[in-house]
Amino acid sequence: MSNEKKILGEAQGHNGLIQYEIDVNDNKINDLKILKHSETGGIFGQVIEKLKDSVVEQQSFDVDAVSGATDMTQSILDSAKEAVNKEGVQLTPHLKPKKGKETQYYNTDVVVIGGGEAGLVAGARALKLGKKVILVEKNGYLGGATILNGSNVTGTGSKVSAAIFGDNGDSPARLAEDTSRESKNTNYPDMTNLMVQNIGPAIDFISAFADLHYQKAQTQTVEHSVERQIELPSASSYEFIDKVSKAFEANGGQILLDTKVIRMLKDANNQVSGVIAEHNGDRVVVAAKSVVLASGGYGANQAMRGEESKGIDYYGPMTATGDAYAFNEGLDLKTHDMGWYKIYPHGVETEPGIAKLTTYASKKSTDLGGIYVNSEGHRIVNESAPYTDFRDAILAQPDRIAYMLMDERTWKEVHELLVLHDFQEKELQKFFDEKGQSPVFVKGSLAEVAAEAGVNYGELQKTVDEYQKNAAEGVDPEFHRDAKFLHPFEGDVFYLVEQRGRFATTLGGYSVDTRTLQLVNKDDEDVPNYFAAGEVAGGANGHDSMPSMMNTWGISSGYFAGLQASQNADQRDQTPASELPTLALVVGTNASKTYNRMLARYMKDMFYLKAKIDVLEIKDVPMFNEDLVKDEPAAVTEIADKIEAADGVIIATPEYDHAVPAALKSVLEWLSCERHSLKDKKVMIVGASLGIQGTVRAQTNLRQVLDSPGVDAFVMPGHEFMMAKAPTQFDENESINNYGTMSFLDFCFSSFLSFLK
Repeated sequence: MSNEKKILGEAQGHNGLIQYEIDVNDNKINDLKILKHSETGGIFGQVIEKLKDSVVEQQSFDVDAVSGATDMTQSILDSAKEAVNKEGVQLTPHLKPKKGKETQYYNTDVVVIGGGEAGLVAGARALKLGKKVILVEKNGYLGGATILNGSNVTGTGSKVSAAIFGDNGDSPARLAEDTSRESKNTNYPDMTNLMVQNIGPAIDFISAFADLHYQKAQTQTVEHSVERQIELPSASSYEFIDKVSKAFEANGGQILLDTKVIRMLKDANNQVSGVIAEHNGDRVVVAAKSVVLASGGYGANQAMRGEESKGIDYYGPMTATGDAYAFNEGLDLKTHDMGWYKIYPHGVETEPGIAKLTTYASKKSTDLGGIYVNSEGHRIVNESAPYTDFRDAILAQPDRIAYMLMDERTWKEVHELLVLHDFQEKELQKFFDEKGQSPVFVKGSLAEVAAEAGVNYGELQKTVDEYQKNAAEGVDPEFHRDAKFLHPFEGDVFYLVEQRGRFATTLGGYSVDTRTLQLVNKDDEDVPNYFAAGEVAGGANGHDSMPSMMNTWGISSGYFAGLQASQNADQRDQTPASELPTLALVVGTNASKTYNRMLARYMKDMFYLKAKIDVLEIKDVPMFNEDLVKDEPAAVTEIADKIEAADGVIIATPEYDHAVPAALKSVLEWLSCERHSLKDKKVMIVGASLGIQGTVRAQTNLRQVLDSPGVDAFVMPGHEFMMAKAPTQFDENESINNYGTMSFLDFCFSSFLSFLK
């Protein structure tokens, strides 16, 4: 007899309560269903599917939260565990066993960093050009900043747009002119040209690749001099991300989620040739002939924000932390205009400092006659003007807030568009119910909405009376609004909705060679094998992009970067690879936990393309006994054979009592008695210790031993790598977290490779 239960629970999400149901039968979890939520749909759907699969597979709520949505998923796990326990359900967990730290190695033609729009298009293009492609994404879901936006984009020059608009006079040159005009000529012309020339072919390509069916966008904004904006049927960017990612995998592409890049991988010529990343505590090494950087912006990183963004609500992903500017440290890459942001006037503050966009709904309101007023009750702008006029007018107010006033007829259509673009019905009702709080959403008579919003009623009444008169006459003496948008208010019920400046997009970033989208250093030299796409490389849209243009840049730059990365991979295929030296790296202690093992593993991965490193453990080697030299223990034989076969040796030693550990000294005695495995071998010494002197005495001691008769090794002079205060030098995933330390280790290792020659 089955024992079916449907257990209800709720957890705190980012935007409100999440209600769910856990289906249990005979003490076994069959399903985790979401009943209600107010989260961002494109992200939430991916995250919950992943969380549910993990819970059902492991029959436990003690599983890992999903990166990029850690707080929300952990809240669900904690509350669900409590709910199941209260019902007396006795689960039998099948938790995956905890393994020691491991490294996964991959080799590919192209690796793409970032699973947003630009990264997916770049990966798709490279795939279709016959390349093997791996895409790494730090979050547990795809989409990046794109997932929070609509799917609207320009289709200029595409067959797709030609079928939608016909011959309407649009052209790449016209799109470039509009871009320059609206950005007040702050755009970088060469990048703009790259964008406008590639967006047409890119739209046709990605439409065919992922079976996308673009149509005319509901909103054609005034900034564009001709109708050219298209969108997907759902109007959601999630449709784009979902279909393109599925097509990417169906065509042989590989996606590694929860994989955060921490450092660039370099080859023997010190050129970028892949990435080193972390995945659930393990390390991931991806060697590639070309790298495409599509990691997005840095809007969520308070430390990187400039003056322009202060006091402006942020509505982008909280994971847009500018990681590239950390893992590219040491490449001396050139940047530009890091203080540029795309500031929109259409946003509501859903929590302190955080906003959601209302662009399409706000445009609908003004098309139907809505007006913008300030706290004094006065109109502040021509409501049919470009968005930049709205932005400047709102930011000019002392409180940087405006209010959108509309009648009930208009609200119904505005409401429909708010729900279509990222707002939930329950969320909107909550705004109306929570009077006196932000965001301001109020309904009632003109006097009531003014009182609730804190707007001067007397002045507001005068403003409405004047507007009604102007609308009836079809003229707007003060702001010169187009007569076709001067619609009088109908009825006695009004809606007042706050409008604040908000930003998600950073418009500056890395500088590139506009012929190839190759990153450049501060001397304006191309960085070999390294390309950029999307928000991380700004400039095409200048200091103020038009609506639909960030998607235009993301898709066009991804398309072009995918081509360039593929061609670069072809060129590298024609260059014969040099033989890498083989190195034996001895962990100089038998301790189960040692920072020297962490150092050895890190060196093996960091220098993966510079040498073939075999990490040798000595924990199974017995203490040296001269009576046994004629009957050499198997553990000694194994280490001796590997050292003799190697081109060079590295020894990582701790420091015990001003000397090397007894276990390491014992191994050296085995290797210098009957056999002389280190004779004439070139050796590098490294070491990590808890103290401030970083194994200095142990290394001195080891040099003396290696120089002794019977050992006769050649120790590299100078270049002594001594890691002090080791616990502070490694992160939780056992990677070196200090750039200075890593850089010096790289220098010492490169010196050793030269010493070997």
